[in-house]
Amino acid sequence: MSKATTKEPAPSDADALATLQVSLQSIVRDLGQARTHERLLERAGVRLDRAGTALLYKLSLHGEEPLRVSALAELLGVDTPTVTRKAQQLEHLGYVTRDPDPEDGRATRVHLTAEGRTVLSRVVSARRDLLASVVSDWDDDARRTFADLLDRFALSLHALTEDHRDQ
Repeated sequence: MSKATTKEPAPSDADALATLQVSLQSIVRDLGQARTHERLLERAGVRLDRAGTALLYKLSLHGEEPLRVSALAELLGVDTPTVTRKAQQLEHLGYVTRDPDPEDGRATRVHLTAEGRTVLSRVVSARRDLLASVVSDWDDDARRTFADLLDRFALSLHALTEDHRDQ
């Protein structure tokens, strides 16, 4: 009698989606915890809350172009007064400047300072170090494959949510 090799059945699409859902919930929970953010800031040697970090990051995506407070509010998904208060705090720390909008004196534009870029760079570096430690025992191919698939997933999710936002 010969030994037949049996393979585990491939997970069904429903099983794969269930695993994806649970894994994403775990990632969001773990990365979103205040404790995780505090550890990142400690590694970076920075004192900054999550809202401040998010605001600096959104500004950095626009390079040297200052953004109106209303545009920042839309990008962050919060109201304008919330962004105004946070921008005032960050200005006090020297991370941003706030100037009147030359096209509309009632509006304010926020600009990332060199010090703000340095602080953000330290936070981003600490986050990358955290990610590197998570995948440190993965081989290069596994890291690249995961990065490619996660990027593809993020782009698809973004396109889907943007389509629904416009409706």
